Amino acid sequence: MNSRRLQAPFWLNIQYVMKSVLTDLWNKKIGTVLTVLVIAVSLTIPTISYLLWKNTKQAATEFYPESQITVYLHKTLSEADANLVVEKLRQQEGVAALSYVSRQQSLEDFRAWSGFGSELELLDDNPLPAVVMITPQEEFQQSAKLADLRVALNKVKGVDEVRLDSDWLEKLAAITWLAGRIAVVCTLLMLLAVVLVIGNSIRSDVYSSRANIEVMKLLGATEHFILRPFLYTGLIYGIVGGILAALLSAVTIAYFSTAIEYVANIFAVKYELNGINLIEAIFIIMLAAFTGWCGAWIAAKKHINRLDEGQ
Repeated sequence: MNSRRLQAPFWLNIQYVMKSVLTDLWNKKIGTVLTVLVIAVSLTIPTISYLLWKNTKQAATEFYPESQITVYLHKTLSEADANLVVEKLRQQEGVAALSYVSRQQSLEDFRAWSGFGSELELLDDNPLPAVVMITPQEEFQQSAKLADLRVALNKVKGVDEVRLDSDWLEKLAAITWLAGRIAVVCTLLMLLAVVLVIGNSIRSDVYSSRANIEVMKLLGATEHFILRPFLYTGLIYGIVGGILAALLSAVTIAYFSTAIEYVANIFAVKYELNGINLIEAIFIIMLAAFTGWCGAWIAAKKHINRLDEGQ
């Protein structure tokens, strides 16, 4: 019973302050809406940057899960000698799997997709070499070890040329790295913008409530009690702005999904953009609420102290 009696005034005080804050925000509807929209747009930019990084990383993993090495054998090798070379390649350290395409199979594949039929019969000799497609082991997917494996394969007798298909991997890694850095920078800049926007709004509230603050201090109110309405205001700004930012991000991704689907169809691939999920949306709202609280606390404390200095 005693704990309930002690807790009741505390919760009643919170309800009273929250009701007062909501009433004040409602009375200045236009200013509240504009502030919330600025916060929402500011948070949408880093959210879209993060989603860009996430989808770029997923695309790199989905379409190019691992690098491959293409080994071309000498065209002078017989089929039996080519099979011996393939076995030597299979025994090399770092080779996880390989597939062998004979010279005749290469010619048949070229005939199938090129459309040349009788024209190829005019050739005196098959100009295409036998090809071995090698998938390196996971620990050999790194650039340095891939280069070492390429050198080792090139030393095998009967190998004419070894090509390392890693240029695309480095380019995609660079794009993903750049998208991640852009997301980080945008997040820091936009969070700073949110703090400044909320701080400017709280500054106006502090100076408009100057008389009330002076009365509360004369009555012996604590600093936390005076700060509480401004902190709740910043918290509400952050929560509502975070919710709108999550919705705007979802709408933006939905808008671009149609364009991505159109481009994917042209390239005959299937890919869908990943939008914001529930956990990410909750994180955005919590981050916005925390930023709003901190921005309001910094601004309110600073300007209330200035009021004290001016007295």
